[in-house]
Amino acid sequence: MTFTKTHSIHEKPMHPHDTSIQLAHDIRQYLQVHQLSDGLPAISYEILALQLLDSIKQEQQIEALFNQPLSQTCCDPKSPDFDPIKAIVRIKDIDYDEACWLSFLLIYTNDSAESDWAFMRLLYNGIGLTAPRLTWQFITEQTLSLQDSLQQLAKALAAHDPKPKFGHHRAYESLAQLPAVFHSYIAFITEQGGHKALFKPHKTLKPNKKVIAKQAYFQTLYSLIRNIYRFGRLSTFEYLCLVGKMGLADVAPDSCYIAEASGPKRGAKLLFGMLTNEQLDNHAVGLADYLDVGYQQMEAAICHWQKSPQRYIKMPH
Repeated sequence: MTFTKTHSIHEKPMHPHDTSIQLAHDIRQYLQVHQLSDGLPAISYEILALQLLDSIKQEQQIEALFNQPLSQTCCDPKSPDFDPIKAIVRIKDIDYDEACWLSFLLIYTNDSAESDWAFMRLLYNGIGLTAPRLTWQFITEQTLSLQDSLQQLAKALAAHDPKPKFGHHRAYESLAQLPAVFHSYIAFITEQGGHKALFKPHKTLKPNKKVIAKQAYFQTLYSLIRNIYRFGRLSTFEYLCLVGKMGLADVAPDSCYIAEASGPKRGAKLLFGMLTNEQLDNHAVGLADYLDVGYQQMEAAICHWQKSPQRYIKMPH
């Protein structure tokens, strides 16, 4: 059976409530056509729709930064204007390695604007070190004293009052593991010949092959980056999605990577039923394609939705 929609979620928006109602209808239509149960309370599908809209809005806000003048102060962890997302956009064509390093630090901490980037401010400011900032250049020049520098950094962070907190996606991390995580990342990037050799190995791709090539390379890098210490399914997925959307890597997610996740997998089972991992992944991708949303947007929405499927909780930015 085939079906089509006459609208797109990315068209000029109606009132958000009207959009979420239509989106919830489309979600249920997908389930019905694929002979999956749509027996959850109606409000659950609208909450999922609202989470998808949140996820899309976050993506659009990042895209909008590419066309905005960004002040140098957004790169300064001591400035009130510090914003690592803006900093990555601002420096990506000026200092490519630093943009990739900032991306790693952001995924490592899972910090957000909700905390005014409290963890990232301390970390990027190089607390406990003599460096004015924890840059990629500084950290890779510490060839003989790298381990000592990382130990000092971890101790200073742990001693700070208040102690910096990892974001929800890194809830099981410990500052005691920071030296091992950073050493693992630095060694991995060095072994690969640097960030650019790893993330942008392709020559200019033909338009008709670009998406397929980016998705195939996402798969390749996903397997490689999983070898970084303490980088599991979610950190690897989010890091690759971030460097991809920032234009730092020639990658695009090829699926929602639901099967290896805990939160997204619970959400997928709630939405699609008690299916196999492969079926859950396939339906997450199928629904994303049908709704014309990105795979990371779908993954993030399902993960956040399963925590409170009948009450809307705004997705953290």
